[in-house]
Amino acid sequence: MEKAITTPEYYPLTLNSLTSACNQKTSRFPVSDYDEDEILGATDSLRDKNLVLRVDVAGSRVPKFRQKVKEEWELTQPEYSLLCVLLLRGPQTPGQLRQRTDRLHSFPSVKEVEETLEEMKNREEEPLEMIRSLPRQPGTKEIRYALWLHDNEAMPIQEKEVVSYNPKTSDEDALSQLTSKMETLETKINNLEERIRDLEGLV
Repeated sequence: MEKAITTPEYYPLTLNSLTSACNQKTSRFPVSDYDEDEILGATDSLRDKNLVLRVDVAGSRVPKFRQKVKEEWELTQPEYSLLCVLLLRGPQTPGQLRQRTDRLHSFPSVKEVEETLEEMKNREEEPLEMIRSLPRQPGTKEIRYALWLHDNEAMPIQEKEVVSYNPKTSDEDALSQLTSKMETLETKINNLEERIRDLEGLV
């Protein structure tokens, strides 16, 4: 989805170039390390869902692949751009999404990002709910949005810890641990100072 727009001269992608794109080290979270067999298995699965096509290009010795997500799910360009960046970089705030979709689609304002995200949350076509908003993280003001391309009610794995987070309990535990470490360090420092004084008395 990304390469179709950013590097159209190399699109559709060969299996080798698709693998390199998936394992790219920049603008990815998390960074992956898939081999060609894993990528080929994923493309076969997506072909079954009519989201990927195998393309035999004249003059090319190897098959190439192109995505059909935009057509199959009837996405607008703004929706396509947001979906792409959420796939590549995980849960993000509207401000982050506006910045990171710039090469795919230029949103005039964060408000327009938010409006598009809300439309993606309540679609009339399948998939009906592409994304969900997540609970605010402690110490933050902005809501983050995450992909939700499945039917079960389980929160995405990377968000489970956030959902069960208890600020009061966590802060108290952290303070207790920090206090304990400081007391241990103070004891060690006092012992060292005593040893130094003993050594100075021997000189």
